[in-house]
Amino acid sequence: MFASCEHCTQRTCSTPSAPKLGQDVPPGSTVSYSGAGYVVLGRIVEVLTGTTWNRALADRVLTPLGLAHTMTLPEEVLRFRAATGHFDGEPTPVWDLMPRAAGPAAAVCASAGDVIRLVQAHLDATVLKPETVALMQERQVDVPDKWTVSADGWGLGWTLYDFTGTPGIGHDGAATGQYAYLRVIPEQGIAIALLTNGGGARPLSSAILRALLGRFGIEMPPPFAPPAEPFGADMTPYNGVYKREGVVITINDRKARYEFVDDMAIYPSMDMELIPVAPNVFAATGAGSSFQDDFMPVVFANGYCYIGMRAAPKICPK
Repeated sequence: MFASCEHCTQRTCSTPSAPKLGQDVPPGSTVSYSGAGYVVLGRIVEVLTGTTWNRALADRVLTPLGLAHTMTLPEEVLRFRAATGHFDGEPTPVWDLMPRAAGPAAAVCASAGDVIRLVQAHLDATVLKPETVALMQERQVDVPDKWTVSADGWGLGWTLYDFTGTPGIGHDGAATGQYAYLRVIPEQGIAIALLTNGGGARPLSSAILRALLGRFGIEMPPPFAPPAEPFGADMTPYNGVYKREGVVITINDRKARYEFVDDMAIYPSMDMELIPVAPNVFAATGAGSSFQDDFMPVVFANGYCYIGMRAAPKICPK
């Protein structure tokens, strides 16, 4: 049973008349950045070990590796000098938006030194089996959006990078007003961890990583930006309203509105102009402090709109 869409007057919209729990995209249809898999994995760990996921993490990984500055609970963080996130120079109104249930994906706090020690343990296969380490570094899936987190593909957990022919692994992360970056070149034993808690994190990380990797002759891809010679693009197939959990995206020709809703409404909405980069790739201006880049990638593929490497299915035409 379908009703008129709240975003338009057409009655052909595929929005259900009543909300229901479910998946944003069918299994196997595309890749979308999400921590849901880690939450499920945390529960599997609890069932197999008979304890909580964070206790299992401490007993089986943190303590054996001597990672004394890695923890999963706010009361543990209080023992140390901890940085709080900032929006536009002001402290964030909350420590973290994520509920306790999302802990396995979003509630691990660590120092930069501990992050590097964990990388060393990964490269040495100290905790994991060598075959598991290999699977983590092998391409498991391609990604339509190769620019938001500079991903060339994805392994089991690791982001895969192509630094102009030099393979790398790593991961980016973001909490409320905090951003983290990790780049690893396994063949050369290079690892760089950068943790930030304020604005301008992406340009800062790009400049630092580019300079440090450049010392070893490793060239990062150029920053995402529109081409020097502009060209036209047909927006008709992409116009409409897209929705994923916490976000509604409205595309109207060369304009896009990115609106945070429900529990994500703490963040400001963004009105952006779209500049063609490729037939299905656009550079959005006006992304503001939420993304910290001059241009934010907006990618259309497989019927989804990808912003922040997260897939939002179209819920009605425009």
